[in-house]
Amino acid sequence: MNRIKKKKIAIIGSHGLYAKYGGWDQLVNNLAEKKADNIEYMIFNSADTEYVKPAPEGVEVKKLIFKAAGYQGFFYDFYSILLCYYKVDGLLLLGAQGMPIIPFLSIFKKKAIVTNIGGIEWERPKYNKIIKAFFRYCFRLAKKRSILILDNEHYKQFIPKGGNADYRVIPYGGEIDNSLTVTEEMVEKYPFLKEEYFLSISRSLKDNMIAELCETFINLDKKLVLISNLSRSDYGMKVMKKYSGYENITLIDGLYNKPELDLVRRNCATYIHTHTLCGTAPSLVEMVVSGRPILSIDIPQNRFTLNNECGFYKDFDELRQILIDTKDLTKYTPSTSLQEGYHWENIVRDYEALF
Repeated sequence: MNRIKKKKIAIIGSHGLYAKYGGWDQLVNNLAEKKADNIEYMIFNSADTEYVKPAPEGVEVKKLIFKAAGYQGFFYDFYSILLCYYKVDGLLLLGAQGMPIIPFLSIFKKKAIVTNIGGIEWERPKYNKIIKAFFRYCFRLAKKRSILILDNEHYKQFIPKGGNADYRVIPYGGEIDNSLTVTEEMVEKYPFLKEEYFLSISRSLKDNMIAELCETFINLDKKLVLISNLSRSDYGMKVMKKYSGYENITLIDGLYNKPELDLVRRNCATYIHTHTLCGTAPSLVEMVVSGRPILSIDIPQNRFTLNNECGFYKDFDELRQILIDTKDLTKYTPSTSLQEGYHWENIVRDYEALF
């Protein structure tokens, strides 16, 4: 009887298995839970990530002493690569910041490397010039020494024409939990469920423009529910302090219970997307799969994600006018074909084809 030849792949750069911080963590969870029989994973977990259920069969979890976020993230990636490089068949790097160590290790043995670059990190205003230069260097290394995964068509502009970079465009997937309904218990916990409300979900970063969104709703006769990790940044804390007193603005400082989060998603009147520097933003994909109307800030990445469907606004003055003038926002609902294109099963198979 022929045995299936298995490949062992290390996943490096996320918060780890069953973390709940963002797109990479959702990707890791789905790769692990929906993997093919011929794939085994070694997944590195951040020091502050606790996984609440056993890892799936064929998945090994290694918890490190470093955290994946902040300055420790550099050590986290380098140390992960050192621990696994000679023990696995290939590496999936989530972010390119660990790439500088790869040329030295590959002197002794070359490995298959796949790098999801995430966003264009050197454009983010939170980084200083030195860190931005480092990220540019890591990206150049990744282009030369790995297969690149771009999560959005817009990022193809950063691949030089006529160059030899090997890349694929693979977005994030989305999956919505339909297990909860609007009950008295849920309304007691989230009173806005009994009202018409507009929803926005993002990390508390300046380029996600959550302060501008809150400002837009001041003096509007409409309800905004903003979900963000507000207490995890100075910017988020300032937003909480300034806008938490408005009756028509509900700020939720992190909501990581997926059934409850998806209940909030499924019942909103319209979702408002404010990300300006993301690629295929996972929060936007989840809303596509939710099948709710979407208004997105008009940048190329978001147009690619939505395939030019739904509604777009160029600035917050225009958004305000749309909210005032438009009687029926259901015309901004994503099509069924767009929703089906983001099913996780398809995304997982695309990743596994690279390994």
